[in-house]
Amino acid sequence: MENFDLRKNGLKRLWILFLISTISAGSSIAQPTLFLNPVVTTNLAAPIQVVNAGDGSGRLFVAEKGGLIKVFGSSPLNGPYPYQGIFLNLSTLVGTTDEGGLLSIVFHPDYEIPGDPNEGDLFVYYTDRLTQPNSNLILAKYKVANPAANSATVVSVTEILRIPHPGESNHNGGEMHFDKSGLLYLSVGDGGGGGDPNNNAQKTEPLDADDKSYLLGKMLRIDVDNPSGTTNYSIPAQNPFKNEIFSYGLRNPFRWSFDRTTGDIWIGDVGQNNWEEIDFTAASATGNTNYGWNCFEGNAPFNNSVSCSALTNYTPAYVYDGQSVVGGTVYRGSRYIDLKGYYVGADYYTGNLHLIRRNDANNGWVTTVQLGTVLNIPNLNISDIGESESGELYAVSLGSNSVYHVQASGALPVKLVNFDGIKTPEGNRLSWQTSLEENFREFEIEHSVDSRHFIKVGNVSSQNAAQGSKYQFTHSGISSVNNYYRLKMIDTDHSFEHSRVIVVNEDKVVTGDFVRPSLVNSGTMDLILENDYQSLELVHSNGTVFYKQNISGRTGNLQIPVSTASSGLYIVRLTSNDHVKQQKVMILH
Repeated sequence: MENFDLRKNGLKRLWILFLISTISAGSSIAQPTLFLNPVVTTNLAAPIQVVNAGDGSGRLFVAEKGGLIKVFGSSPLNGPYPYQGIFLNLSTLVGTTDEGGLLSIVFHPDYEIPGDPNEGDLFVYYTDRLTQPNSNLILAKYKVANPAANSATVVSVTEILRIPHPGESNHNGGEMHFDKSGLLYLSVGDGGGGGDPNNNAQKTEPLDADDKSYLLGKMLRIDVDNPSGTTNYSIPAQNPFKNEIFSYGLRNPFRWSFDRTTGDIWIGDVGQNNWEEIDFTAASATGNTNYGWNCFEGNAPFNNSVSCSALTNYTPAYVYDGQSVVGGTVYRGSRYIDLKGYYVGADYYTGNLHLIRRNDANNGWVTTVQLGTVLNIPNLNISDIGESESGELYAVSLGSNSVYHVQASGALPVKLVNFDGIKTPEGNRLSWQTSLEENFREFEIEHSVDSRHFIKVGNVSSQNAAQGSKYQFTHSGISSVNNYYRLKMIDTDHSFEHSRVIVVNEDKVVTGDFVRPSLVNSGTMDLILENDYQSLELVHSNGTVFYKQNISGRTGNLQIPVSTASSGLYIVRLTSNDHVKQQKVMILH
């Protein structure tokens, strides 16, 4: 791979790969099969990470090795995600020698909160262009003027941390995440060179006042909300060594994650000659974990020095003979009930996918390895597995310049083909039809007066007809003018999906292609496309086309950014081969 190499040092080894690898006491649960569905296939060059802003927009942000951060608009579950442009360009600052580049980005948990001191704060971690080839490692904060915008206007830049990386250009790490208390974690590689020659990974304090090598080979934890003294951060009181270190003994923790539900930490640590390892640390851990490098590689002793002789190795959740582990994420979405609670990771070179969960006795791990060859995707080279706001997993392919939605067997066994409603003297009568049902439980009817906040107002049991069924439900006692509805379709195993949203007003139902609501004051315009149109245009009342997008093949929910549009009256125009549909909307800021 050009200019980016996670491989180990050492001779090529004999590979013995199994489709299913069980490394604990038995399992009685069938393992899910994974599929990768492309949702972004254009407008990317060497993508390296995918994240969300946690701001309710549904957008995906993709960091590229060369220093660009690109933004893609929200999408129905199966995509595609529409390209919205370059969010931030750091290419003049980022060094790309060897394993260098823009390695990680993370949005502050309060990024979207108006008036909050951390509103608009984005953190970036990259290798410094000016100090190439052995680049310094830079952690910096960028404050942007409008968090809802798809192109960042930078208000200020603050360097948080600079770690010298002399002598080598590899093993930079690294990834950033905030924990639930708002502390920032950053994984950093050991500084490179075979076997960690400077023993950086085992250092826990500086050699002198100017030394920063003790930060290499670590998981760092800092408080970026409360600067202290001469630094733009402070040390959390609970950190075990009263410095930046949370845990240590890591070689190249390129990708890692928090389990968003439990707070547990999962780290993929790239091995040296023989063993890749995936480390698990429970949320209850208080730090001071020594993951073992360079005394151990995986479960095997690596260094027989006196300092290592007394060390008891940390036991990884999974160790394998591979090439370059890419740490993954625990699935916490609602779409694939069979996958819920599984950690999903990968190997960069083989494309193998790792699924890990607790065993039935809850005293060990069950690991399933799905061979990359069965995915049949050339040049896959997964560089990250990240999450959307809803907990769905997305794999970034550095080799094919794409982003894939990680899907699993066990999809919801119902297919909804129609859903609409009408105002009647008895109330709002909703009607829907399916074309497939199999062991399906029920529909919950959810109601909203603003199209965003829904509550349950009833439920209808499934008829479980193989060829589908027709249903009706009447919602009585409604006084609001516009009433929005969606169906929560629930399987017998409690997994669920939501239907598209419809709106029932005083004298008609608006189904299919409409803007909701027609007064847009959130910076994003929401549409629902029921039919197939070729193009969408947003036209100002003076006739100027403000926005145009090719939407061929798109149906379902679609969000259009309008934060840069001036306030006023607009026409939304949808054009197909045989007709044009238009609707007036008012945009206010």
